[in-house]
Amino acid sequence: MAPGVGGLPVAERDVDVSGPVAKFLGSVSPRVLLRLRLGLRAFEWLPFPHRFSRMSPEGRERFLQKLGKARSPIKHDLLLMAKLFSTLGYAVTPQVKGAIGFEISCALADGSLPEPAGSLGDTTPVGEGEECDVVIVGSGAGGAVAAAELAEAGLDVLVLEAGQHHNRDSYPSDHLEAIAELYRDGGLTIAEGKPPIPVPVAKVVGGTTVINSGTCFRAPDPVLEDWKQRFGIDWAHDLDADFAEAEEFLHVTQLDPERMGRNGQLAMEGAAAIGASGAPIFRNAGSCVQCSSCPFGCRIDAKRGMHVSYLPRAVAAGARIRAGVEVSRILTEDGRAIGVEAPSYTVRARRAVIVAGGALGTPELLQRSGLGGGHVGRNLHIHPACWIGARYEEEVRGWDGVMQSFYVDQWEHERILLEATFTPLAFGGAWLLGAGRSHQEAMLDFGHIASIGVHLSDQSAGQVGLGSRGSLRASYALTKDDARRLTFGIARAAEIHFAAGASEVYPNIVRAGVLKPGDLPGFEATTFKPSELRLEAFHPMGTARIAADPRQGACAPDGSVHGTRDLYVADASLFPTSVGVNPMMTVIAFAKQVSRGVASGSTSASALASA
Repeated sequence: MAPGVGGLPVAERDVDVSGPVAKFLGSVSPRVLLRLRLGLRAFEWLPFPHRFSRMSPEGRERFLQKLGKARSPIKHDLLLMAKLFSTLGYAVTPQVKGAIGFEISCALADGSLPEPAGSLGDTTPVGEGEECDVVIVGSGAGGAVAAAELAEAGLDVLVLEAGQHHNRDSYPSDHLEAIAELYRDGGLTIAEGKPPIPVPVAKVVGGTTVINSGTCFRAPDPVLEDWKQRFGIDWAHDLDADFAEAEEFLHVTQLDPERMGRNGQLAMEGAAAIGASGAPIFRNAGSCVQCSSCPFGCRIDAKRGMHVSYLPRAVAAGARIRAGVEVSRILTEDGRAIGVEAPSYTVRARRAVIVAGGALGTPELLQRSGLGGGHVGRNLHIHPACWIGARYEEEVRGWDGVMQSFYVDQWEHERILLEATFTPLAFGGAWLLGAGRSHQEAMLDFGHIASIGVHLSDQSAGQVGLGSRGSLRASYALTKDDARRLTFGIARAAEIHFAAGASEVYPNIVRAGVLKPGDLPGFEATTFKPSELRLEAFHPMGTARIAADPRQGACAPDGSVHGTRDLYVADASLFPTSVGVNPMMTVIAFAKQVSRGVASGSTSASALASA
């Protein structure tokens, strides 16, 4: 997979790849590990009657090249899996990064460091259990904001997080260790379907805000109006003050076009050349002008994730944070939530239980507890996305500047949002063309690659359930219509790349190959099956959606779970439909609404009626 080309080291001879990857795989769940073992075994025997590991180097090279041209989605999935793990272990080594010139760094405009965040106190669970007024399961954008609101209202709040606490003083420097430590299942959570779609989410104090891009959008007005009219969320148009307060507290700032980096500038220039509307992105990172470590935790914590913003604010008001607590079920008594239980640790809550484990973790916990009814886990939306790379004659060095920097909303009517996004080599390297020597040549050319993310506000849906041993199982059915819209978005990203001067574009569809200027009409005239697309997703939502009518959703408009008193949800699970933009700010606004109701002591009439 990595024979050594143009000064790159030879895998296993010059650098150890398999050892660190094997250690990394110890962080994934048994279900995920079983899938990977089956996949690797299939890859090993794919050249039957030969075994891949016993072929000559020349034979392996020929086989990889043949596999790269195969039309079978299964064969291409197996090749992509092999590239992913070989690249993941290979691209993080100093020798590879040095040969390519790739480096990761973060900086503010004036070169200073952000002020240290307030303390989170002792995050170790106390004894066999604790008591509080409100226990919150999850510490991401929903849980952290709810904790701050409730603690500042005078309630005794306890926040439980399955992951550990990290900040700029303790993020693992080794990227494989960082992925294993900061992500659920090492980032390998998969929404099963055709195609299977990775949905990486965090498992760390601060939740996914620790490893996201920091992009801050308000929910679009048409979406909020739809939620109000169809699902009875009367307060959906009353969020401006909540958005404004959060933007000020999180230092949300629009990027300076002169300092966003060449990857964003090329997207901006290409969009302007074809008359497409867009703008530099707003981020919760103040004057940050260099940012390429976001997926591994911001090296200087310029990005104000929950662990350096709302959680310290909550602790300053009296809240307690407990890390490394994997809640297994919600405790109830006479139809009322009274606490939660984890192995060897129980929390009793006098006032309320708030679940904020994200749109994967929240339904998992509710289902394990037998609460919420049949709507829990349904209506999963994920914003399917794909990265469309392009080669430029000029040097782009996409790792210089800000990782996610410019958006194009020209095709919002088609539910498409484009975002100039450049991912680190450990993640982005696997999507480069070729296999073996040709893939290594593409890696050496990484400095000339720019990328645009195509992001769909999906009408397709999936569901979250429990496997045979109680483990998370997510599935997702991408419709032909949404596949068509994604293909349209790929064409628009390619159009922008070509307008900015790209010599070729990589649409990440095997049958489409490489696009050259002039190839777009033929590409757009082709119909691609959903299974042919190679996608990722980063915004799971909707699996405990709000609806005034219990027949439409799992939660009432105040966030209370239908059928159980004093049990609430405060995360993206509440969204009735796809929000269409990066969801962090909408999660914050929803959490504020839910927590204010809990603080006031009001209980949803619909929750009481359906109990």
